[in-house]
Amino acid sequence: MLLSLMNMLLFMMAGFMLMYMVYRPQVSKFEKSLELTIPMLPILYMFGLYAIGSIGACFVTNNTDFIEPLTVARVLVPLGCAAAIYAAFWMFDEWAFDLTVVLAVALTVWLQPFNEGNPYPDFPHFAVQLAALVFGAGFCLGIRVLNILPHTVSVPLMCVAIGLCVLCLVGASPAYIAFCAALLIGIYGAYLTLNYYDIKIDLDDGACVVMAYLICNLMLMNLGEFSFPSCIIFTMFLWVEIVVALWQRYMVTHSGMLRENTNYYTATELFTLQGLAVMIMRICIVLLFVGWFQLFSVNQYSLLIVAFCLAMWLNNTNGKRSANTLKEINREFVSELKQNIEETKNLLSGHKKDGE
Repeated sequence: MLLSLMNMLLFMMAGFMLMYMVYRPQVSKFEKSLELTIPMLPILYMFGLYAIGSIGACFVTNNTDFIEPLTVARVLVPLGCAAAIYAAFWMFDEWAFDLTVVLAVALTVWLQPFNEGNPYPDFPHFAVQLAALVFGAGFCLGIRVLNILPHTVSVPLMCVAIGLCVLCLVGASPAYIAFCAALLIGIYGAYLTLNYYDIKIDLDDGACVVMAYLICNLMLMNLGEFSFPSCIIFTMFLWVEIVVALWQRYMVTHSGMLRENTNYYTATELFTLQGLAVMIMRICIVLLFVGWFQLFSVNQYSLLIVAFCLAMWLNNTNGKRSANTLKEINREFVSELKQNIEETKNLLSGHKKDGE
């Protein structure tokens, strides 16, 4: 365990220092010219360093701790998929880009063997694969809802990577996955550091999807390691925001983009960049603990519901800085929920009367 922890720290520090050193000059050039060029795109450096590091990690570890064998295809194919996703972002329309992401996730799921380590042995093999495809595609495409600031994307993804690292420390995940996750923590952390107090170079939607896909690939590798349900809980912050955005957009505000109807968007208008990052980190840490408890739970589904409810409540507090106590925050949340339900009932009844 100690050796694994030291190796994770080495990968994290290497990712941070290399990303900072190679990307800092590009940020300086942008600050002088204020013209964004292709060499200044952060995802190029994130992906390049991760590709080198993930291949290197494959040789550093003996990979005997995998329940299902780690193949060369499971290491190299996702790198090609990530490159294809970003190329599609620039070359194709939105529907073609979305299709590329779905196909990339489908290929990633297909590569994962999960016989002995299947977390859901009661379901048919194809049903688990289909569910994993929906999860992965939703995670990668849905991350665009959080593309408001670098903080709202980088911090949650780094927290998911932290969760993967801890799974390794408790023996629930292979070391290779943890080393790659630690590498991503360092890389994403270096980018966030350069934009922490003052946003210099923002993320485009294609970069966000690629960042999420690299994390998603590591989570899908756990399909055959019994720990995939914990990975789902780690990502609950996103599923809640997607639900909130859809509800607000189509039932309440009827205006704006989906990301403008999220709790995180509201929080960006109320808090400083540092405060926003700390708040998101606290919410994700709660989900991490729930995800780790999932390892010792007999039921594979109850904690998923608990995590969703916790994330819903905690994310809602992002826009409630005026509330001073936990009781007041809870009261406002319940009041707004009842009001939204009542407005929806009135809207539906009005449509019914019009139809008559």
